[in-house]
Amino acid sequence: MKMTLDEQVSFACRRLLSQMNRDSSTSTYGCFDRRFWAWKMTDFPEATFQRNLANLAWYLKHSAAQSAREMIGDALIAGLLYTAKIQHRDGSFDQAYPFERSYGATGFLLPDLISAYQEVRSFCDEDQKKRVEACLSSAARFIAGNTEKHSLISNHLAGAALGLLKAGSLFDNMVFTDHGKQLIETIISNQSGEGWFPEYGGADPGYQTLCVHYLAQIFKLEPTKKIEDSLEKSLDFLQYFVHPDGTFGGEYGSRRTEVYYPGGIALLADKFPIAAAIHKFMLESIENLRTVTLIDIDMGNTAPLLSSAILALKTGNTGAKADRLPHQSDQLSKTFTEAGITIQSTDVYYTVLGASNGGVLKIFDKKSKTLFYDDCGALGLTSSGKMITTQSTCLDNVLTINENKISCESDFFTISNRGANPINYLALRALNLTLMRINFLNEVIKKLMVRWLIKTGDKSSLNRHRDIEFRDTEIGIRDTFSKSGNLKLKSLRQGGKFNAIHMASSRYYSGPQFTGTKPEILNYQSLNMNKPLKTSKIILFGPRAVKSKK
Repeated sequence: MKMTLDEQVSFACRRLLSQMNRDSSTSTYGCFDRRFWAWKMTDFPEATFQRNLANLAWYLKHSAAQSAREMIGDALIAGLLYTAKIQHRDGSFDQAYPFERSYGATGFLLPDLISAYQEVRSFCDEDQKKRVEACLSSAARFIAGNTEKHSLISNHLAGAALGLLKAGSLFDNMVFTDHGKQLIETIISNQSGEGWFPEYGGADPGYQTLCVHYLAQIFKLEPTKKIEDSLEKSLDFLQYFVHPDGTFGGEYGSRRTEVYYPGGIALLADKFPIAAAIHKFMLESIENLRTVTLIDIDMGNTAPLLSSAILALKTGNTGAKADRLPHQSDQLSKTFTEAGITIQSTDVYYTVLGASNGGVLKIFDKKSKTLFYDDCGALGLTSSGKMITTQSTCLDNVLTINENKISCESDFFTISNRGANPINYLALRALNLTLMRINFLNEVIKKLMVRWLIKTGDKSSLNRHRDIEFRDTEIGIRDTFSKSGNLKLKSLRQGGKFNAIHMASSRYYSGPQFTGTKPEILNYQSLNMNKPLKTSKIILFGPRAVKSKK
C-alpha cells in the first residue's frame, strides 16, 4: 500500500473537522478536544489540541476543502476565540490537568496560533482581532517570564523560542524577540558535542527531529552561523538512526520515541546534503507506510506531526545533492560516548546498541531491509511482585569497545506501572483545585509526578553484563546475569519489543513491527541461589538462522 504525503495530510485535516466542535450554538464552539465537548468524559479541554488551527488554516487553501472554505474559515476564527476563552489570566494553558499552567503547552501553542491568526486576520472584525491578539500577547509574556522547571526538554524550548520570535515580529516587540534568542542560546549551549539535544537527560532521536522542526524554522528567521553549526551537528547525529527498514529511532533513545517529524529536515535539505539524504529516504518510507505516519498517530500527537508534514509539503521536492546514509555504507563503526549509543555495520547488517538504556540492541538485515533481531532489554518479576528491567536510562553505564568486541553492563531497576484509578485521580483533582494552584507547589508536585511516571525506580541487586562480537556475517551475543542479596525471582526473560517508562509518544504501530522478535524465557533458578546465569546466541545472516545456547 502506498499513500502520498499530500494524501495523508489531506486525510488528517479532514479528520480534524470531526475532532473540532463546529456547532456555533454551543459554548465550546471551536474546541478540538472531542472527549470534552462531545463525549463529555473529561473535566477540562486539553489546550494543545488547538494547535491544529494552523493545520486547518493550511487546509483552507487546499483543493480538497474547496466546497467547505466558508465553514472552515468561520471555524478557524471560532477556534482562536475559544483558545482565548480557556487561557489563564497569566497567559498560560493547561494540558495534563486543570490549572496546570504548562510552559510546554503554551510554548507549543503560540507559533501555531500566530500562523492560524495570520491566515484569517483579514476576516476578523475589530473585536475579534482585539481578543485574539490579547491572547497571543499574553501567551508570549508568560513564556518570556517563566521557565520549564521539571526537566530540560529541548523540543519544548525550541517551540517556545519560535513562538516568541513570531510574536516579536507580529507585535514589533523586542522583549519577545530577545527572550526567544535567549531560549535559542540555552538550547545550543546544552547541545552535546556529539550533536544531540537533551530530552529528559539523554539523547532521543525521535524527539530531536521535532526539535529540528522548530530550529529549522528559526534558522530561516534568524540565519546565524551559530544556529547553522548547531543544526549541522544535529543532522550528523540523526543520520545514524535512519534504519534500513524505513523506521526511525526507538527504545535506545531516552524517551523511546519512533516518530519522525519530516518538516525541519525537509526545510534544511537544500543547504545540507545529509538533510537531503534523510529527507529523501524517510519521505519514501512515510509514503510506503514503513514508519509511524499520520495514519497511525493519535490526537495527542496529530498537531505536531501534521504541522511538520505540511512544512515538508510546502518545501516541495528538493533537487539538492544527497549524501549516503550510514546504513547505506558497507563498513561502519560509530560510537556516541556521551549518549551511550554505538552503531556497527557491515554489508549484511546494521546494528544500534543503546548501552545507556541497558543494552537495547536492534539488528537490521540490510539485504532484506528488515528488523532481524529486536532486544529491548531484560525483564524480571520478583517474588514480591515487582517488575524489574535493564531498560533504564543511565548515561554512566559501562560501554567498552575493543575493535570488533563491545561490552556493556547495566543494573536492573524497578518499573513503575502506576496508572490512573478513581482514588489517585480524585486525589490529583483535589490537589489541582487547592495546593497546586500555588505555582511553587504546582512545580514541586509536577517534578514528583515526572519522577514517578517517566523515571524507572530503585536499583535492584540484579545485573547483566553483555559481550557482543561483530563479525562480517554474524554477531555473537553473550550475557551474564549475576545477583547478590536476598532478591528472589519468579520469572526472567529478555528480548522482544517493550517500553519500561511512561511515554505517551512511544509505542505507535508501524508496518515493520510485523517482523518483531519474541521474548526469550530464561531459566532463573540459578540466580535465586546466587549463582550466575549465562546465555549465548549467534545471529547468522544469509541462511537467516538464529542459534541460541543457554
